[in-house]
Order: sequence, then structure tokens, then C-alpha cells
Amino acid sequence: MKYNICLVSPDKSISNSTAEVVKELGDDLRCDLEIIDGNVKTAVQNVKPYIEKGVDAIISRGGTAIALMKAYPQIPVVAIQIEATDILKALRNIPAGTRIGFISYSEIIYQYKTLEEILGVQKIKFFRLFHLGDEDKLIEKYVCDAKEQGIEVLIGSIHVRQYARKYHLGFVFLESGKGAILRAIREAASMILVRNHERDDFKIISNIVDYTLNGAAVFDRDGTLQKWNPAFASMFLDVLGKDWQEQIPLIFDKSRLKDVLKGESIRDNEIIQVKNREFAVIWQPVWELNSIVRVIAFIQPVEQLQSYVQSVRKKQRGSGLIARYTLEDIIGKSVAMRRVKEEAVKYANTLSTVLITGESGTGKEMIAQAIHNLSPRKHGPFVAINCGAFTESLLESELFGYEEGTFTGAKKGGKVGVFELAEGGTLFLDEIGDMPYVLQNRLLRVLQERAIMRVGGNKVIPVDVRIIAATNQALEQDIKEHRFRLDLYYRLNVLRIKMPALRERKGDIALLAQVFLSDLNRRYGRHKQFDESVLQYFAQQEWKGNVRQLSNIVERLVLLSEKSHITMNDVVEALDIQVPVNTEMAEDIDIKTMEDLLSEGKNYGEIAEIMGVSRSTLWRHRRKEKNKQIQ
Repeated sequence: MKYNICLVSPDKSISNSTAEVVKELGDDLRCDLEIIDGNVKTAVQNVKPYIEKGVDAIISRGGTAIALMKAYPQIPVVAIQIEATDILKALRNIPAGTRIGFISYSEIIYQYKTLEEILGVQKIKFFRLFHLGDEDKLIEKYVCDAKEQGIEVLIGSIHVRQYARKYHLGFVFLESGKGAILRAIREAASMILVRNHERDDFKIISNIVDYTLNGAAVFDRDGTLQKWNPAFASMFLDVLGKDWQEQIPLIFDKSRLKDVLKGESIRDNEIIQVKNREFAVIWQPVWELNSIVRVIAFIQPVEQLQSYVQSVRKKQRGSGLIARYTLEDIIGKSVAMRRVKEEAVKYANTLSTVLITGESGTGKEMIAQAIHNLSPRKHGPFVAINCGAFTESLLESELFGYEEGTFTGAKKGGKVGVFELAEGGTLFLDEIGDMPYVLQNRLLRVLQERAIMRVGGNKVIPVDVRIIAATNQALEQDIKEHRFRLDLYYRLNVLRIKMPALRERKGDIALLAQVFLSDLNRRYGRHKQFDESVLQYFAQQEWKGNVRQLSNIVERLVLLSEKSHITMNDVVEALDIQVPVNTEMAEDIDIKTMEDLLSEGKNYGEIAEIMGVSRSTLWRHRRKEKNKQIQ
């Protein structure tokens, strides 16, 4: 594809040299080049018809080039540069001993000074011009000064010649050589290629802007609005009315646009207020080499964004970030479990941190999920992480996330940590006592500031998360042995729930076993039942693994027993018990618990069910206790 270039020549010598260059290049020129006459005063008008036809670039010299740049900023204008050889050529035509004056711009004067140093040419008097657009008065003043100083010949442009003649001074025109003209033509062709490339890029950006569902607006490197999509127009038409385009400077602050175009804070989301509505704005820069050539503002009404967040929350519930257990799922009628449930109900309606303690297998995560489902955050995510299941570095990235390229193997785009995943919901930190000591300090800061920073990141991210922590360790002892921070302990231990061990709630053992059996029968299509002796045996065991251990034992019995009734023989075989079991052991009755329940108005039938024993056993222990008191 050939380009159209217009060369505006202020002097016949430049026109002739350009024609020679065009002839010498022939087919290698790769552009249609039109040569027209024009100086500083006439060039703008002379070139206008060519602009209207469609010209890709303009070439000219000195003040003429400057005038064209100002008149036609939308067209690339290339100035023909004066070279050292052009200056030497001008000097060659001046007799030795002549007093010479040089009126030109700084870049040309510096070239001559270089020639003075390298070649030792004659030192001459300089008069420096400035790119002001109208140098007439300055040139005339310089010519007058030159004459007063005894200058005989002036070197300069066509513009200088008219004043040299006026004041009867000799003049030598500083011609542009063919090499300088050729370089100008090639520079113009390069500028056209870059401009076409930018135009193609802008077409792509325009298509992206047109088809994006959010509002989008494109600003050029000067902060001028170039393009917007229908969603953007509709958004501000509703708020500002028909003249919304005139109010763009009010919507997008000029100083903010300047910062964005410099690359400052471009990754920060921001909220702008237009009348009574708020809009979320994200800036996306478009880079060319190492500079920003334009920026795109993606805009969305805040209420729309909030609706989107709610939709995401619903999807999260389908992706596993939910609490499955409620208070009704937690089995137990014992006094200890009733107390736990009462505390859970009280704590649920607060935003305070909860610390759940208890042995492994007592159901700490279940009660944490129940608290979440009772709380105002029940529609938000529930995210759980085991603090003892990772190395220090892995746990840090799991908790806080990381930025792209932070370490070898890091995911493209980085990773969101559990604090961000739990935004608007609850974060359950299980086995908090096993958290590495170094990370405890960072967790403490997050709890204080309610903000995190990703690993390898430099941006503070606010988080709205409720913390529920759990441990099976004695944190007080860990503090004494410097394995757990005292200040973190106080941050976590605001509200506390102690999950009772199964041996401390013996009345719930038979109930739990029956519930587990019912679930397993349904899962495996069985119809098993427990003999009473088995339930009595269960009630006498220590259950060091607590509810989890009981659940596993019941599953083993369901799968291994061959008859519909699970008997003590099945228990002996499944548990590999060597000593015959005495199934007639008396139940261990907690007299104080029985008295407390009686004082609450419970009858013996209700108490027997709560404590998991028969009514006759209650009567027997009751009489025995009364006999002791009489004696």
C-alpha cells in the first residue's frame, strides 16, 4: 500500500533536491510524494486542498514546519533537519576573511559549534532563534544587530534573506541536502506506519468497548474522551440528561485522569458519585512500548455490582463454600450439650470472635457451622481451613493469597486466599494452636486492622470476615511454653465454647449410636438393630476419639455383623476384645445432673431419655442416694 506525502518547499533549491531524490529512489520510494511551494506565511493555505483530499503526512522545514504542525495537529508533520554537510556547503561559497553571522535555531547552531571543535572552521557570530511561531520581529532585530557589529554576510533561511536584503547585507541560503530530505521522507513513512498501527489498535479497542456489557469510555493520552459504548451513554443519560457529554469533565476529574495516564494508582478500584448515584470505576491502561497511549474506564452502577455480589454468593453456596450443619443436626440432649446449644444461639447474633475448645472428634466444626447458619451472615460463604495441615509458607499463601509471579509455580493471575473467599461470611480457623508462631503475628494484625495483603503484593485489601477458631490443645499451656502468642489468644478468646468429651455426656451415647445406625442402614440398605447390651456397653466406654470414634465403630459393626441384631458377640469380634465383657455392669449415674433436671421440672421418663438409662435404674440410684442421706 502506497502512502500520500506532501512536501511543502519554502525554496526552489529544496524543491529541486526533492525531485532528484524521488527520481533516484524510483520504485523504492513506496509513496506518492507531492511537492508544493509554501513558506511560513503561505504554507498553511497552500496545503489545505491536499489535506481535504487525504494526505498521510507532511514534510517541510524550519518555521514552515512549525506553522503546519500547529495548523494541522491531526496529521504527522516531519521537519527536514539541517546537517553538518549543509553548513559546510554554505560556508564554502563565502570568501575567506568575511565577517559572517548565523541566524538559526539551537540545534543547527550546536552542529556548527561541533564543526568548530572537530575541523577548526572559522568562528562566526550566532543569533539564536526560538520556536515561537512568529519570528519576524526577532529576525529583523538580529539583522540590525549584525549590521551594527560589522557583519558582512548572513547565513540562514529564506525568511532571513528578505531582511538581509532590506539592510544591504550579503546572504547565503542554508540549503537542505538530499540526505536530509531522504531521511525526512523515511521518517514520515515510519510515522504513517505507527499511526496506522495505532488506528488499527483503536479499531480493536472500539470493538471491545462496543460489545462490553458494562459502561466503557476510552480516553487518549491527553485525557480527551475518544469513544464510549451505548451502556456508558445510557448510564449517564439517565442521570445527567441530554447534555451529559458536556459534563464529562465533571464526572472524570482532570487531575485524576492525569494520574491514571502516568500509570499512578491505575489498579485501584474507585467509587465516583454523580448526583445521587454511585458508580464503581476500574481503569485499564493501553501501553505502547513503555508509555500509556490511552486508558479505558470500565464503569458499573454500585447497586448493580452489589446485586452481582449476591449472585456470586449464591453460586458459592453451590461450590462448597457453605455451612451444611445447623443446630438441629447436632445430636444431644444431655445437660452439657444443652448448654453448648444455648451458648451457640447467644453468640450467633454477635460479630465477635468465637474460640471453640475441646478434644478431637467432639464436633467443633459442626458447632461453628451451626453458629454461622444462625447468624446474619448465613447467606455469605463459610470457609474452613486446618491451620495444622500446611507448612508455614503454604499456610501463608492459603490464608492471604498471592500475586502472580511471587514464586516458582505460582498460578497465572495469582491466587485468592481464604480471607478473601470468606468476604461477607465466616472464616473457620481449625487447629489454631498448630499455626506457626511467625504467622500468628500476621494473623493478629489482620484481626486488628481487618485488612490483608497478599504474599508478594503491595496493596492492602479490606476484609469483612467473622472469625471462629477451634483447638484441641490447651492454649494456656502453649502460651507458657512460648508456642502461642498471648496477644493473639486474647483476640481469639472473646466468646468461648467448650465442647464436652463424649465420656462427659454419657446420656447422649445411646442416642448418637442409634442415629448413626439409622443413617448407615439407609446408606447401605440394611435393617440392623442394637441389642440393649451393646448400648449399655457403649455407655461404659471412655471414647477417647469421641463422637468420631463412636461413628466409626457403629459403621464397622453394621458392615461386619451378619444378623439383623448387633449383639455383644459382634462387638467382641469387631473390636477384637480378648476378655469377656460383663454386660450387667451398673450404669454410672450422675446424681447431680439428675437433681438439676428434677429441679427444672423434668419427670423421670424425660430424665431417663436425656441420660440414656432406664427409668428403673434412675429409681434405684435415687433410693440409694436417699438411703445414704438418712444414714
